[in-house]
Amino acid sequence: TPASYQQLRMLGTAILHRAAVYAGTGVFKASAGARHALCTGHRLHGALKDKSNSPGLQHRFLSSETAADTLAKNKAPVIRRFWKTTGVEERDGNYVILLDKRPIKTPDGKQVQISRSQETLAWLVAGEWESQTEVVGSHSLPLTSLIFRSIDGLADPHVRAEVVDKLLKYFQTDSVCLREEYPQMLVDLQQKHHAPIVKWASDAYGIDIQSTDNIFALRQSPEAVARLREVVLEFSPLKLAALERAVMTAKSFLIGLALMEQRLSVEEAAIAAQVEASSQTQRWGELENAHDIDNAAIRQILGASACVALDA
Repeated sequence: TPASYQQLRMLGTAILHRAAVYAGTGVFKASAGARHALCTGHRLHGALKDKSNSPGLQHRFLSSETAADTLAKNKAPVIRRFWKTTGVEERDGNYVILLDKRPIKTPDGKQVQISRSQETLAWLVAGEWESQTEVVGSHSLPLTSLIFRSIDGLADPHVRAEVVDKLLKYFQTDSVCLREEYPQMLVDLQQKHHAPIVKWASDAYGIDIQSTDNIFALRQSPEAVARLREVVLEFSPLKLAALERAVMTAKSFLIGLALMEQRLSVEEAAIAAQVEASSQTQRWGELENAHDIDNAAIRQILGASACVALDA
């Protein structure tokens, strides 16, 4: 554990850049595609700021729901860095994150406490705060925002039940259960990245999952929905917050669930979530300052979700 401010600064500037979340074994790995997944916030903010005067780019971001849009939806006010030091301290059997020796609190005024089983997460969150520069953007604290969500929102059983019902609606028309017949490039990508997820979920939970090429005909059985509801209701508030963010980002319940259960790495989940976009870019090319920003944003969100779900 780092014992000094200088060590923590090194942690804050290095570990988030190098932490690419587990594959199936739960072990951290550093693949080229996911290496910067957790700390692309500053680059994303800069890219959007540089292009803010471009009407065409503004229209692209406003006209479609993308991972970058999801990052921007947090309406918390932008604040300037007011602290000089960042640290982690053990209190009452848990870890607290300190800014100038004061514990951080949620927007509702509740003190943030991280379980002892998640010591790595505590230092990642501290590093996240230490890496902030002059202005703190909502997109640059992805781990913290998930922790806030779990404490201020999902600790309430009624809210938890509502969130689970909302997430299961994604399962009813899950993108990984939709099969296209053409073009062949898309068919191949769906078979490679989507079919294994469906098979895993079907085998793991003993349910029959329907797949079709007609979105209007796609509906899952009440038995399958009920089984998955049982599974998700067992999640801790923190893990449910991570699942919620992953599902809404990937637009797929099954991709989010597979990520939470360590059946997909962050990079694999991001690729599965972007199969249709990948088919289009392979055919027509990548749209500069749009696809690349969205690629970074989705990996940041999924990376943060996977991190907080570890041992949650």
